Amino acid sequence: MLRLLRHDLRLLLRDRLALLVLVIGLVVTALAVANGARWIDYLETSRADFLTRTEAAQAEYRAKFAGPEWTDVDSADAPYTTKRSFAFPVPVLADFTIGRSDIEPRMAEVRMGYRADTLFRNYQIDNPERLQRGRIDLSFVAIVVAPLLLIALGYGMLASDRDSGTLRLIAAQAGGVGRLVAARSINRLALVIGPLVLGVGMLLLTGPADPARMTAALLWLGAALAGIAFWWALILWVNALRVTAETSAFVLIAAWILLVFAAPPLINSAAQALNPPPSRMVQIVESRRAEQQATETYKNDHGTDGLAELQRVKDVIAQYQRISTAHDRAIRPLNDAFERQLAAQQRTVRQAQWLSPPMTVSNTLAAIAGTDATTYAGLRTASFAYLSDYQAALTRGIADNRLFTLADHDALPRFQPPPAPAPGWLGVFWTLLVTGVAMALALSRYRQLTLN
Repeated sequence: MLRLLRHDLRLLLRDRLALLVLVIGLVVTALAVANGARWIDYLETSRADFLTRTEAAQAEYRAKFAGPEWTDVDSADAPYTTKRSFAFPVPVLADFTIGRSDIEPRMAEVRMGYRADTLFRNYQIDNPERLQRGRIDLSFVAIVVAPLLLIALGYGMLASDRDSGTLRLIAAQAGGVGRLVAARSINRLALVIGPLVLGVGMLLLTGPADPARMTAALLWLGAALAGIAFWWALILWVNALRVTAETSAFVLIAAWILLVFAAPPLINSAAQALNPPPSRMVQIVESRRAEQQATETYKNDHGTDGLAELQRVKDVIAQYQRISTAHDRAIRPLNDAFERQLAAQQRTVRQAQWLSPPMTVSNTLAAIAGTDATTYAGLRTASFAYLSDYQAALTRGIADNRLFTLADHDALPRFQPPPAPAPGWLGVFWTLLVTGVAMALALSRYRQLTLN
């Protein structure tokens, strides 16, 4: 077998196309590694800078609170002026799969007057065309580039031998068609997988010193290799059909376009068409209307002249609570309808993604990296719960007719991110099942061709 591998490798390296494939793989992987390294460094740096600034501001505010110039008026205003800031943890493999980390907000602050719909204000809105294309990262290499390079190497791997009538002779010299397919597969897969593995190693060496990264990177690489194996099995199966090498190339390119580029937006569009969400514009208008109406009602029912400082603050907090309650009551039906439709869309996507194994692998890679939609949905939910807990703590701090104290300030809750959800592996298992079936059909067909 080793002799067969060396012989096939010598022949392969004499082919300029194989060398071009290797060069393209190395260049694109190098670009993906550079982009990923820059991106995770940006995430780490911006998060550290944000936490440093907010911690310094908190320390300054606390020192002022404890200082001699702090008055009862300041204490009365403290529930309104105090705030807490928090930042989401950096995804463990954001440099492998950028995913939604360049769209979702990463940090926010909570105050008495904030609501869930106004909590996040710093979404990372970038060039829409670039966001649609996505960044070039290792997931892009594994899902988009690697299959195309495999097609270039394998579209006529056995079809040309079959068309020339030499397949039976070559298989006999190799000791069987299985050995021949194995030798040619190993060498061609190595040319495509090698740069990807090298890129994984480079990011592990240059990335953050997080013990969880090694395990996550191995899982990520395993899922990526499952996707690459699917494409190679498909290439072998198409080679086994009674079509020319040119037709084989056309079929494989068409499959690549359909499964990689066409299927994901078609599935997402179908999910939205089947489960249309309520209009966000209607939600915004109704939210503003409810807030304005509640504010005007409160002003008409309550005066503010002559209030003591403590009573004034309690009155302000009661105003916020009344407005928030009226606001939530008015827009809850819209929010509930939106959440129901969004959940239905996600169910539809999960059910339909089985039509495209590359799509299931891509979603698994993002889940392992911690940059998928489910992870960020959990972080947002935890943020809304934290906002509610924070405001409840402020209310309790002055509920017993006393001024807000430094101890109350220090006892305010801090944001705790939820545990990262475990990635689902059903998509990878399904991809491996399809790969095994395609491989078995291809080998069975090759044996028939050599016996006939």
